[in-house]
Amino acid sequence: MAGVLIENRGVLPEILRQLGAEHWDCNWLLTGLEVVDREDGRDWEEPVLLSHAELLRDAEGVQFIWGILSAIPAGYPREQVLEHPLPAFFEDENGESCYLADVLRPQHPLAFLEIMSEDSSSVTVIAEDRALLEPLFHLPEWTEDAEASNRRWHETVRQGEAALAALGLSRWQYRTCPGVPQRIRNDRLAAVWRHLYHRQPEKLICVEDIRAELIHLLESERKSEHA
Repeated sequence: MAGVLIENRGVLPEILRQLGAEHWDCNWLLTGLEVVDREDGRDWEEPVLLSHAELLRDAEGVQFIWGILSAIPAGYPREQVLEHPLPAFFEDENGESCYLADVLRPQHPLAFLEIMSEDSSSVTVIAEDRALLEPLFHLPEWTEDAEASNRRWHETVRQGEAALAALGLSRWQYRTCPGVPQRIRNDRLAAVWRHLYHRQPEKLICVEDIRAELIHLLESERKSEHA
């Protein structure tokens, strides 16, 4: 499987054009929607199942803030599409998004491609065929291999937790509430990631760099507490 992360993308038409989607023979299942409809402000009642022509038409007038769009080969009846669990924003046993997995795959078993829009700030496009996604790297926005980025994030977390343990701060990154999702509990490691490795896929993950950044964050927090 394969995925492409596109930052600063809440609109769909250019992604579809870059993919060459006008030639596809498919239908689209839309779930998890929060949209801004610039045409008529209509409500989108889920699940939404559109023909390919309908999606191409509606994509020009809709901004997808949140949403999962699953491309399913034409020929499957509505009943067969909907008999499967609907794609959703879900977390694994560690409270981590499925879109942060090392191996990405469309959630719907019939889908050959999935487009996930996250808060208008990024889009992750996932496909069974890696070659299908190659044109997306020519978009003007920042793009990168989503699976590689996820693996680098997980390596940063592993190295960061090892550094915290070496500093005697094994639980420093955790908040007091045990129900807080992992992505929030690791907020300081996320800060390290953004400072050291965000948009730097060529940079090697280095435990000494992570350790130095964690020490800097710790010192900054202590100064804030005593200010």
